[in-house]
This record gives sequence, structure tokens and C-alpha cells, in this order.
Amino acid sequence: MKKVGGFLLFLAVFLGTGIAMHVAMYQRPGLFIWSLQADSDSGRTAITRTTLELAQAEQIAPAAEAAPAKEAPTAPAVQVEEKKEEKPADSKSADQNTISLFDGKNLAKWKKTAFGGEGDVFVNENSELEFGFGAVITGVNWGEKPPATSNFEISLEAMKLDGNDFFVALTFPVKEEFATFVVGGWGGGVVGLSCVDDLSAMENETMTIDGFGKDLWYKIRVRVTDEKIEAWINDEEKVNLTTKDRKISLLPGDIELSIPIGIAAYQTRAKYRNIVWKNLPKAK
Repeated sequence: MKKVGGFLLFLAVFLGTGIAMHVAMYQRPGLFIWSLQADSDSGRTAITRTTLELAQAEQIAPAAEAAPAKEAPTAPAVQVEEKKEEKPADSKSADQNTISLFDGKNLAKWKKTAFGGEGDVFVNENSELEFGFGAVITGVNWGEKPPATSNFEISLEAMKLDGNDFFVALTFPVKEEFATFVVGGWGGGVVGLSCVDDLSAMENETMTIDGFGKDLWYKIRVRVTDEKIEAWINDEEKVNLTTKDRKISLLPGDIELSIPIGIAAYQTRAKYRNIVWKNLPKAK
């Protein structure tokens, strides 16, 4: 009887956790990442994986149907910032050195990284790249060769929506190797470069501790030259590492799937915009 009671208690806790997790992630009933959904063609109901797009659509649709029609105002109540024209993915600007890697329309040359248990990856209604919660890591990686392996800058703007770990793990080439700039790792506060001399961002001299709020945009910028790796958050320098006689590598494991360029988040919802690559002149 004790075994049966223990099993029933475990089952109750398991189901309760799964239901709570699904409601928190998708704002609709379900268990972990699954829910009952009706097939649009056959009309039959089946258990399938829930997506953020579906959950959002179900929340928006009833509100849209119930909302009464309003007359168009003669003038806007507030001033709206004019939206800048987006450049197509992988297109060069007039100076031929700046390349937009994300056009706000689709993933283009980015691929959803097959970490296993990853969350949804999609372009949202604001033309931003968005990651849903994953069981572990969620991210994208560039599907072609990088524009360069040294003497470049890569920058983006990132926002943490929910979660308590890194919302940016920006992987990039360093000559023949690769490295990752981690923002908000190891419980939400660690910033640093992985790896230096086989030591992770938590262990090497690039490590700092910072706080990151939700629903705030942070500008991330990484510069790689033949002599250094530098990184900034909101124009505050966080990494300034001379690479001569230093071993640069990736942390062994899932993040190795992010090459040659990758963006990832750990059990954290986040979104990104203005992903830009800039080629730099080689130092004389």
C-alpha cells in the first residue's frame, strides 16, 4: 500500500507540475508542451505539441471577435516613431562592409538549431526574432559560411522576456576556432567568454557579474581582430582579451551546434532585432 500511495503522490505531483508549466508557457490548458488540438482539415481532436503561435492566436481571436468596431480617430493620440526600412538578410549596405543578417520577415539563412527539446523559433508580429521556452537550449545558427573569420564586428539587440538564465549566447568564429559571448548565464548574472584556455565564462578572467531586467533591450556587440576579442553591452566594455598564446574554443556540448554563427538562450524566452555584421579593415 505504501508503494501504491507513493506512486499516486508522485503521479499527482508530476501531472500538477506539467499542467502548471504548460499554463505558464502557453496560457492555455495542457501538459508540459502538449495539449488537445483540433485538426483544421478533419475536425478530429488529438494530442499534439503546443506552439506559441497557436496559443497567441487563440488568445487574440476571441478578443478580436468581441471587440466592437470603432471609428477611426482623426489624429493619433501619441506620436509613433517612424519605423525604419529593414534591409534584406545578408545584404550589404552602401559601404559594402555592413551586412544585415536578419530582415524581420523570415529566418532566411538562419536555421533553428536542433539542440533537442528546444522551444519555438519564429518571427513575431513586430518583425523580431523570438525564442520560446525550451527544455534546455533554444537557438538559431547561420546556414552558410560566415562573411569573415577575423577583423569583424557582430551586433544585435536582445530582450529577455521570461526565464532565469542566459538570454544571449552569441557564438562566432575566431580564425580557425569559435567562441561564445554569454550574457546572463549560470543563474542569470554571469557575463563572459567561453572558452579561454579550456575555462568557461564562469571560470576565466573575462567573467563579470551583472543584472538583467525583463522587457528591456540590451545592445550586444562583439569585435574580433587578429590580436583581440572584445565585447560590449550597451557600449560598456565587458571583454578585452588579447588572444596571442591563448586557446580559444567552445564549451564542449550542445553549444557546439551553434557554429559558425549562432544565437541561443537557456530555458529563457527572448527576442532579438537589428542583427548586423560589419567587416573591419585589417590592422597594419
